[in-house]
Amino acid sequence: MSERQKRYQQAMSQGHSAAWDLEWDQAASYYQQALDEIADDPKALTNLALAWFKLEDYNKSLEYYLLAAEGNPDDPVPLEKIATLYDNLGQTNDASEYAARAGKNYFEEKNIDKAIENWSRAISYNSENTDAHARLAIVYERLGRKTQAAREYLHVASLMQHDGHQDKAFHAVKRALNILPDSKEALQSLNMLQAGTMLPKPARPKGGTGILGDLKEKPAPKIEKPKEQVDSDLNPIDEAYRKALSSLARLFFEQSSSDAEHESDSERNLPAVVDGSTGPVFTKNADQESIMLHLGQTVELQTYGKNEEASDALMAAINAGLNAPSAHYSLGVLLVKNQRLESAVRYLQRVTAHSDYALGSYLLLGDISFQREKYKRAAVRYLEALRTADAMIVPAEQADELRELYDPLIEHQSRQQDDSENLKLSENVSELLVRPNWRQHLKNARHELGVHQNGDPPIPLAELLIESKSSDIVTAMSLVRRLAREGHLEAALDKILYTLEQAPTYLPLHIVLGDVLISKDCLSEAVQKFKVVAHAYSIRGEARRAVAMQKRIIELMPMDLDVRKQLVEHLLSFGQVDDAIKETIQRAEIHYSLAELNEARVAYSYALELAQQAENTNQWVVRILHRIANIDRQSLNWRESMDSYKRICGLAPNDENAYSNLIDLSFRLEEPDQALKYTDQFVIFSNKHKLPEDALSFMKKLALEQADQPMIFHRLAEQYQRMELIAETIQQLNKAAELLIEVGDKAGARNMIKQIAKQDPKNAREYQKLFEAL
Repeated sequence: MSERQKRYQQAMSQGHSAAWDLEWDQAASYYQQALDEIADDPKALTNLALAWFKLEDYNKSLEYYLLAAEGNPDDPVPLEKIATLYDNLGQTNDASEYAARAGKNYFEEKNIDKAIENWSRAISYNSENTDAHARLAIVYERLGRKTQAAREYLHVASLMQHDGHQDKAFHAVKRALNILPDSKEALQSLNMLQAGTMLPKPARPKGGTGILGDLKEKPAPKIEKPKEQVDSDLNPIDEAYRKALSSLARLFFEQSSSDAEHESDSERNLPAVVDGSTGPVFTKNADQESIMLHLGQTVELQTYGKNEEASDALMAAINAGLNAPSAHYSLGVLLVKNQRLESAVRYLQRVTAHSDYALGSYLLLGDISFQREKYKRAAVRYLEALRTADAMIVPAEQADELRELYDPLIEHQSRQQDDSENLKLSENVSELLVRPNWRQHLKNARHELGVHQNGDPPIPLAELLIESKSSDIVTAMSLVRRLAREGHLEAALDKILYTLEQAPTYLPLHIVLGDVLISKDCLSEAVQKFKVVAHAYSIRGEARRAVAMQKRIIELMPMDLDVRKQLVEHLLSFGQVDDAIKETIQRAEIHYSLAELNEARVAYSYALELAQQAENTNQWVVRILHRIANIDRQSLNWRESMDSYKRICGLAPNDENAYSNLIDLSFRLEEPDQALKYTDQFVIFSNKHKLPEDALSFMKKLALEQADQPMIFHRLAEQYQRMELIAETIQQLNKAAELLIEVGDKAGARNMIKQIAKQDPKNAREYQKLFEAL
């Protein structure tokens, strides 16, 4: 390395250190020194540009990003930064141009998601960017996203018409009609073109409720230990984000410091503990070396506020097999910051069920829908966020019941067609939750509801924000539960039936009806009601609730095989493979107990298929194959049974039961040589692994089971001989000789006597006489 390169490396290192400490003025100085050593160096240029951006000198930042883009025009990253800076400087046309160029570069790199995001940004800066509209139209069409493709073609048509290109405008409208022949908007545009009426120009997309804007402006937080009262100065989104970043950093450093080849069981489970998840944070075939590489890059890039690069590195880690909830949430937030909203939705939806990230995810999903002007969906997401937050501040024993009471409110809102009402609700929830000290603010709001009677459920905070008949349902639920507790079952039943007329689709009320029916000893009617509820949850896509109902049905009716089959499907839908295997085996065992062997074998075979997806595949496969082999043996399908036992022996070479059955079936099929081969396999394996006692125990048991097989006693004698137990060796050889004499195999018997003679027995003369007589 030359002296100049050494000075360059030292300056860059000092710049990184200063950036880590958020000393951006010092970082800028060091990066400038590095640039003085190696002019036009891409890393120095981009780091210096970032430093000036953090110092809010946007003109200088823009200057260096422009130099970086000029030196490498095919790199989309500087172009994205330039677009952001031009937008901050109010030069929206330039911002739109550079965002479109970034999209083109990403498209050439086959990174379609980022291409779409940048072309969408270009349009948000300048709604009349024809090139961006046209490229989006083509890409959406190729991706099969017909509605979006048709809309973009109509935007292109409008812009072409206003530029005086009438033929191109007609062509664009016809492309839209080819994609969506029944589109009223496209047909209307065609009629307007034919009539010579000017089409409306595309409007610039409107902003959201403010969450996305806040995220875009804020620098990435430095990874550090959380403060003692982190909720006192952070809103829920940033609070969850800091927790996720801290979790990722710990995951990286803890996992990197352990030796994967020598780690204990507790160490192997460390990533899940670090991340706060209950399942594995790596997928089955994860490339952990690649994950750690990309995760390290993510931590470093995030520290320097390089959100685009950090999101790419984190996405690469997830694609390599990282399955941590903190990774999905962090990537969702980074994608939101980068205005890659469509991609962000996919990752945020994965963690809405995780306690640490549910609230932040719902708020972001709500704001994304708001920004897209999908106000009904936004309102539902915000209500889900409020339900999550509300349940966090009430006593733990009330949380589940409170969540349930939000169901009618959310259901009512999902049918609300008035956009002004949905918009108002979204803004109200956002204002209520997206603030520092949000927990205390919620507690104050809850206090305004007043005190409710003991035994009544807590009142949802949503009732402060919306007015609907759903509040009557909440009151009715409270009354029904009190009546049931007091034993007034008929009165409770009457109240339920009356309330169902007002809210026939409110499923928790149907569940309460089932509970009352059980109390009245109407078990079959209650089970039928629970089946209807489970089916309704399944149709709604609420698999977890469907599972809860199906498990309850099985507790009441354990022999209901149809429900067990449906339960397996739902368990598989959200990745609970082991639970699905257990339920499938349970179903098979019910068939077996009813002597339905064919049905049992079919169920076990399906469980065997599922086992290929499990984390501990071999353990499941061995367990299931034993059951299949047993059924085949009882059905006299001995060859099929042997095939299963052979597979078991290959997976578990110390499985005595499998070898015993394999040997027995070989003798039954009159294949003694095969039986001895399998006997030798187990004995050799046990002795090789220094388990002679296991081999001896196996052979003694086998000799009892195969008492008429002389060569089994011969093998037992050989094991005694290996263990230098001479008297026992002679005894077993003698038994083998006797059996051979009984079947008329004098040559075999003479061979046994020869082996006895080699042991120098006390009565050697008698054995010699016997040998001569034979």
